[in-house]
Amino acid sequence: MKLKKIFKLVLLVLVVGILISCGKKKEEKPLIMGLSPIANSEKMLEDAEPLYKMLGEQIGKDVNGYIASNYIGLVEALGTGTVDFALIPPFAYILANTKNGSEALLTSVGKNDEPGYYSVLVVRKDSGIEKVEDLKGKRIAFVDPSSTSGYIFPAVILKDHGIDIEKDITSQFAGGHDKALQLLVNGDVDAIGTYEGSVTKFAKEFPDVENQVKVLQKSDLIPGITLTVSSKLAPETKEKIKDAFLKVTATPEGQELTLKLFGIKGFQEADINSYKTIEDKLNKMGIDIEKIK
Repeated sequence: MKLKKIFKLVLLVLVVGILISCGKKKEEKPLIMGLSPIANSEKMLEDAEPLYKMLGEQIGKDVNGYIASNYIGLVEALGTGTVDFALIPPFAYILANTKNGSEALLTSVGKNDEPGYYSVLVVRKDSGIEKVEDLKGKRIAFVDPSSTSGYIFPAVILKDHGIDIEKDITSQFAGGHDKALQLLVNGDVDAIGTYEGSVTKFAKEFPDVENQVKVLQKSDLIPGITLTVSSKLAPETKEKIKDAFLKVTATPEGQELTLKLFGIKGFQEADINSYKTIEDKLNKMGIDIEKIK
């Protein structure tokens, strides 16, 4: 009889334990979204919070943000699965795809409905620099060695105008589009390579900048910012992420937010053939993707 009571007690404890564990909601690991280091990291993560929320509601799972210190860091994070998906420039996508099989899902559409964006060389209005050839012997700030608009395309512009970036200029990497612009505003460099619209984007940080600088040269159209997913993700999760971006940017609130954050109006299916433009520029610069670390 005593054993029977003990058995019932043990059984009761087990049942209660099962009920308690079933009542607890299992915590799911959030998806991590990577952003390119185009500006102040803390502020950008904060400004993008509403986007994570919108995407999370569509995907059915929480989304948190992540910004690496440079583009290579973001490429590596996609490779290890530390970052599940990211909005990265096309050159960074080519790196991610070549090195770890990351996949392009969507390409951004700009505010003027163009399937891409432009790189520009920007100088101070009072510099006396009127044409690209005038940059010979000058100081130029690029953004990052893996930045499409902040290095690859402006470097090709210089090359096309007879300027050897190794011999004819003094160059440096600023580490961000905002940081490059700050160098120009401060007079520490004579020109910068950045994306079209960066001056407007950072006008609040640099009052009167739009009256201080001008675009010297504009590049060919660059394929849009690429929604890239880690090869570690399950196919159904990739599809949910893709659908979420399309749905969010189809709403007025979502479109307003992505325009404010990235100058992106919406997305379209990624056309892998469009990335040949980038590969042609890389060949022109003599850059071997396999050797980039």
